[in-house]
Amino acid sequence: MYPYLLPEIFGHTIPLYDFMIGVGILAMLFFVAQRSEKIDQRTRKQSNRLLVLLCVSSLCALLSSFIIDGIFHSIKQGEPTFGTISFLGGLIGGLACLLAMLKFIYKEPNKDIKQTMNTIIIGVVLAHAFGRIGCFLAGCCYGIPTDSFLGVVFPFGHAHEAFPDTKIFPTQLFEALFLFGLFAFMSNAKKIRGFEVEFYLISYGIWRIMIELIRGDDRGSFIGFITTEYNVFPTPSQYISLLMVLGGMFLWFRTRKRIHADQTQNISQ
Repeated sequence: MYPYLLPEIFGHTIPLYDFMIGVGILAMLFFVAQRSEKIDQRTRKQSNRLLVLLCVSSLCALLSSFIIDGIFHSIKQGEPTFGTISFLGGLIGGLACLLAMLKFIYKEPNKDIKQTMNTIIIGVVLAHAFGRIGCFLAGCCYGIPTDSFLGVVFPFGHAHEAFPDTKIFPTQLFEALFLFGLFAFMSNAKKIRGFEVEFYLISYGIWRIMIELIRGDDRGSFIGFITTEYNVFPTPSQYISLLMVLGGMFLWFRTRKRIHADQTQNISQ
């Protein structure tokens, strides 16, 4: 839509996609630091150490995003096809890296990995929301053509190259609105306190399965059964999202069972 920041001044040197990802990461770090101290009762020093691990895991997320997205596109093209990234690919690698570091590197007396992940996952939602605005500005991750009033014509970017002078769904904005709403709910709703990771996996997994149906960009391929004009379904992201939903449900019941067992033990004592 508007790929570069003030091109008449800076030229084509500051991509707004990269800029918005940077804004999202900074917002995530700020949120995690604040919640870590106010809600999780960590000291400033402990929170700073956590932020360092979060920065390292962000780099791992970028690498895994590049690799996983490239694998699915290579399967579809029948030859090595790398060069793009995807959020879900980054989420897998980033969280795996973070969990490993929390377990083996983050040595704090009050370490609670589950509580830490509950805080971090809300920050991830916030960062993702800003990132999707970056996608809209860059014209990537676009939707399929539509005649509805929701359609947008992209004058620049990948969306313009794929559908020039054609109204398409701004799926990036749909997802950004969903993510900002999800962030607001998860950061304030006391009813899901302690179940933030589970709630995220289920809610975002369901959302992603649905939004994929109106995505118009190349989604890659992995055991597809239905071929349409624009994509092959289920998409790799839909498979990953289904695993997220099932994993979230499993963790939800497991966490409830653990909490119930702890409460029963406390009563018996």
